Amino acid sequence: MVDLGVVMPVYKQKPAFLKAAMESVLGQTFQKFKLIIVIDGAPEMEPLIRRLIQGDNRVRVVSHTFNQGVATALNTGFAQLYGMSGIQYLTWVSSDNVYYPRFLETLRNALAKGPSELGLVYSSFQSIDNEGRPLNSEQQLAIQRQYQSQRKEKLLDTSIVGVSFMYKAACAKKIDGYGNESVEDYDYWLRLTEHCEMKYIPVELMDYRVNSTFSVSAALQDTARHRKWRYAYHLARHQARMRRGISPSITVLLPLKESGVKAIERIENLYEQTFSNYTCFIIDLSADMRVTADLSTISHPSTGFKWFPHVDEVTALFHAVQMVQTKYCFVPGDLLFKDVMDLTIMHEQLEKADPKVMSNYYTHDHTDIGYRFVSTYSPKEGLHDELFRTPSLVDYLKIHYEAARGLG
Repeated sequence: MVDLGVVMPVYKQKPAFLKAAMESVLGQTFQKFKLIIVIDGAPEMEPLIRRLIQGDNRVRVVSHTFNQGVATALNTGFAQLYGMSGIQYLTWVSSDNVYYPRFLETLRNALAKGPSELGLVYSSFQSIDNEGRPLNSEQQLAIQRQYQSQRKEKLLDTSIVGVSFMYKAACAKKIDGYGNESVEDYDYWLRLTEHCEMKYIPVELMDYRVNSTFSVSAALQDTARHRKWRYAYHLARHQARMRRGISPSITVLLPLKESGVKAIERIENLYEQTFSNYTCFIIDLSADMRVTADLSTISHPSTGFKWFPHVDEVTALFHAVQMVQTKYCFVPGDLLFKDVMDLTIMHEQLEKADPKVMSNYYTHDHTDIGYRFVSTYSPKEGLHDELFRTPSLVDYLKIHYEAARGLG
């Protein structure tokens, strides 16, 4: 009895890549599966697909009359599988990757032999270029395995599941289908794992073709498309935290008088951080809301704007911080984050710090974390690029606000 269903969405694809992908799927050691190929508005691909299938009765081809995107193609394919009796396990494959012979067998066995609460399994993978050459050394693969083996909670911060996976149909039926185009898989894992546990298998089961000719990753090299992808990525995490009742941990207060290249660079740098459990308020100090008008085009699901015309930065920050409800607060300055993990590390260190520590920051050479203690001298001047406990920042700003007005 067939209990495994596989979906392959196909749009425009290089014939050689499609041939390699299909042959690797059809040649699996585990043969009892149903493959649904969804041609998503690319009728020119169908003759090649038919030749590659060679009448294989495990394969069904479905066609969209026009391109509707990966998420819709996946939903079409899985709807076909849901209509078949006996399908217990599901996965989907890309038309440009290569799947090792035991890909299906290994993932299916892990689900079948695992506890009832296990609903998603995933493995490591090798990255390859357009010519099929491996891109990761054994040392790099070891680092990747360690990264992917993080606990389930880390899925809220980054897509550790990757591109080699399988899940139970019973769990999939508890949630809506694929959506949030361009991060459809990551968004799906976040929703799926709210109903099941997941397990990592530390072995490579496939070759992932990086930046192949028609891939999403190649398209993301364009700035506008990357911003759109990044917004969807942040949105998936933001929505997951809202569903789970997880409040933001940090409020970012970014005061700006102008919206030029430097301001854009600072915002982009913030949005590229792996840490995403924050609310950001851009404090518009311009007289005509020019900052708001210009920078609102760089979308982020948890960023808002507060307009403080004709006031200085300290005054604006002093009034803005009164409304902050998060545990921590961060005021970006001229220094850019040097690593995408910087805010994560600062947050983790301050979480573990003694209560007498009011803030932390990276040292000038970025080799260490410095700390500011309550009522003691700090070698760091100012408050920018420093993660504060919010009450400490309120006290700090109050002193400087009153001093600026001769009230201290």
